[in-house]
Amino acid sequence: MRQGRRQMGRVPTVDEVRAHLNARGLLRLVNASVELVAARNHLVFRVEKAGQVFCLRMINPESYRRHEWITMAEEYALLRAIEPIGLGPQAYYLDKHFEPPFLIQEFVRAACFNDLKPLAEEHLTAAARAIAILNAMDISPAHFPFMRKYVRKDYGGSGRVWYFRLFDSLRRLPRRDVLRWALRILPLIGRTMGLLSRTAPLLGSEFSFHFDGAHCGNTYWRDGRVLFLDWQKVSWRNDPSFTLVRFATSAGEGGIVPESVWQTLIAAYTEVRPLPDFGELAWVRFVERQVADLVWVLWDHARRQDSRPVEQGTSVVPRYAEVRRMLR
Repeated sequence: MRQGRRQMGRVPTVDEVRAHLNARGLLRLVNASVELVAARNHLVFRVEKAGQVFCLRMINPESYRRHEWITMAEEYALLRAIEPIGLGPQAYYLDKHFEPPFLIQEFVRAACFNDLKPLAEEHLTAAARAIAILNAMDISPAHFPFMRKYVRKDYGGSGRVWYFRLFDSLRRLPRRDVLRWALRILPLIGRTMGLLSRTAPLLGSEFSFHFDGAHCGNTYWRDGRVLFLDWQKVSWRNDPSFTLVRFATSAGEGGIVPESVWQTLIAAYTEVRPLPDFGELAWVRFVERQVADLVWVLWDHARRQDSRPVEQGTSVVPRYAEVRRMLR
């Protein structure tokens, strides 16, 4: 049976991946060693032949979030576009003849920022500068048509998403602890939307390319340089601060980011890319992201049908306290 006719929604086996590589002769990887090393939002296979190691990456067909990500063809195009600045893994090949499609890229050996915490000023500065360079890349809907699906012009959609996720959490997991946290979070959403509305005039007509997944878990340190992995979510926004704030929210623990970390990130970013009102805009976006993450941990808890109380199964307690502090 042809590989492309495999039943949709099933994780392919190592033997099936190996057989496909043998049949196609891709990158001379006939009779290569194949090992599944990660199975989360994406499946990651380690492929080795004659001392050369590659990463074979595909969307996990069994992930409940599989429809949130850009396609492997789109991810391949992005990796090739950013190759000159060296901030992503090198992409070697896109294969559309397998189900699900996959790309073969560099197998990165580096230190994850999550394992380097507390982050040194060197790490923070390098990450902020790398993000500034990424944001300035001309990866726009004009040159990458698929980016039209990921244009974000204002904060208006945030509130709608948050309200939906709160109510959807109750629908999916109708328990008292979920209701209690939904009622606590609800007034914070109203206050945040008021703040976003007052700050909306700071959003200009200039747009920037963003890597929405630039948190510490996808940021790596190799030979004194920053590298970003898992390019599964991107956007085109008239808010230049989004990627930096996404990184900042993960730079602390439990959503709490020290003021020194925040100041270092802002200073390093604006040194590379000086923009008017960047600091103020970034702070408001920071509040917005903290609320988004607070709502998300409750919603994801419900989606997973987690049997533990919300307080035990999520980081909702410190995140809630931090958002309340920021909105005083």
